[in-house]
Amino acid sequence: MTRQSITFLKYISIIQRNTNRYFDLSLEPDQIGSGQQFFLLRIHENKGITMNDLAQMGSFDKGTVTKAVQKLIEQGYVRMTVDKQDKRVRHLYTTEQAKQVVEHIYELRDTWNDQITASLTPDERQTVFALLERMAQGSCAVLNSLSESKGEENENEPNE
Repeated sequence: MTRQSITFLKYISIIQRNTNRYFDLSLEPDQIGSGQQFFLLRIHENKGITMNDLAQMGSFDKGTVTKAVQKLIEQGYVRMTVDKQDKRVRHLYTTEQAKQVVEHIYELRDTWNDQITASLTPDERQTVFALLERMAQGSCAVLNSLSESKGEENENEPNE
């Protein structure tokens, strides 16, 4: 069996690394990086979300979520409240201070998407998006199946 020397994964990896670098450089004045922007947007879009829900939403382990959320709290972008019914549960909310940063992230994301797809036609953009979405769903299904066969709980969903 001959192996491909270069696969589409190489290009996905390059795009991901460049995207992280773009957000790191662009968000430096706000003192957050590419790692925190995902969490800040999800908290903003899902007021009162728990860290467990954040972990599931992004297929992250709890340690990664805790570290990212703690940094956002320290920066004053997120506040945490204790659930009235279950004191073990913490709900997350963005602060007033986060509003400008959230808008900035949305603008950066739109600009980046426009810049990296500038050489594509509108139809090509839609096709790439649809194909990547299907690939993400397929990767989640494979990983869920593998996790189940190993007796692990893993509910991956293709989210941003």
